[in-house]
Amino acid sequence: MVDSLGGPSGVNNILSTLNLKTISETSLKIMEQRASEEIEQVATESARIATSNASFSEMTQ
Repeated sequence: MVDSLGGPSGVNNILSTLNLKTISETSLKIMEQRASEEIEQVATESARIATSNASFSEMTQ
């Protein structure tokens, strides 16, 4: 997320352009870590569901 915006300075540039408070690099790293954990959980669950659906489809054919 942060990398796609140009790193912490890019994020803060966008925030300041929008007249919002900037965020320290440490806080950004913490938020990025939390988000990556959640994204990993959603991806794992999605893969589990897709595998289950594929198995069910093969069994019913």
